[in-house]
Amino acid sequence: APPPPPPSPTPSFDPVAARPANNPGSWVTQSDYRSSWISRDYAGQVGFRVKVGASGKVENCAVTRSSGVSALDQATCQLVTRRARFDPAKNGQGRAVAGSYSGAVLWQLPD
Repeated sequence: APPPPPPSPTPSFDPVAARPANNPGSWVTQSDYRSSWISRDYAGQVGFRVKVGASGKVENCAVTRSSGVSALDQATCQLVTRRARFDPAKNGQGRAVAGSYSGAVLWQLPD
């Protein structure tokens, strides 16, 4: 009997990480600074990681490095969750899958 035909090759893709679909600089802006925070000199850098669903929407946000000011930490995750949009991660078959994205927000007192 002849040998079986070779399996048809499955196209393979390099997996791709989730990446921002809108400008990360627009997720948290100077206009998000509350006047009460300015009067208290609240400032600092907040590191965060978001879980991005296969739809590209943020499903979860966690602070990975605190600014030392809980109000700024909480505001970072609230704003990023609401405003960030992503091109979802893709697996080896090119299908959209859940992924994650890490970033940081620097809260600087306005001049």
